Order: sequence, then C-alpha cells, then structure tokens
Amino acid sequence: MSFNINHPLYPQRAFLAGSAVASQSLTVSTSVVSLGTAFSPSTNLVTFDVQDQDVRVRWDGTNPTSTAGHVLPAGTAYTWDAQQAAAAKFIRASTASADATIFVSEFSA
Repeated sequence: MSFNINHPLYPQRAFLAGSAVASQSLTVSTSVVSLGTAFSPSTNLVTFDVQDQDVRVRWDGTNPTSTAGHVLPAGTAYTWDAQQAAAAKFIRASTASADATIFVSEFSA
C-alpha cells in the first residue's frame, strides 16, 4: 500500500454479504485472550483502541503474562494488518486492578 499527501489512503469498513462487519469489544482480564482469526475475507486492516486499563500483547505464538509482553497503554488507538491482529494475544497488565476493554473494527483498504 502506498500513501502520499495528495491522495491519502482512507480505509473503508469491511463488508460481509453486503453488510458492514459489526464492531466488537473484547474483555481483557487475567487470562490470555485474542481477537481470533474469523475476520471477514475483505478485512485488510483492524483498528482498535485500548480502554480502561493497560494491556500486554505478543504476536510470536507465546502467551503474554502480566509482566511480559509489549505494553499497550489505556487510551491508545492502533491500526494493524489483519494477520498481525489475528496473531495477537492479550492479557491485562500487572498494574491494572480492573479488566480492560479492546473495541475493534474491521476495515478494507
């Protein structure tokens, strides 16, 4: 994909059977969870934001722990390739005292 200042890339909502794919939320607690691999065939990008509490993530097939993995701070938003999102595993960061929520939407470029 390319991007330039004259023609910026604006992703469109992913569609399945003629309807936009619904956004979803994922609760992240003390057990490892993932976004899954059941994205629409038209999904290229997954955008999400981390709400409420920090989470940790890994993409290498190893489960993150409350003290190991990349920290995604609460209040941050990300756009990832669908394959990267499907490989991601999340857990609540050790400093969090309550569950986190990840709100996810699928897009196609």
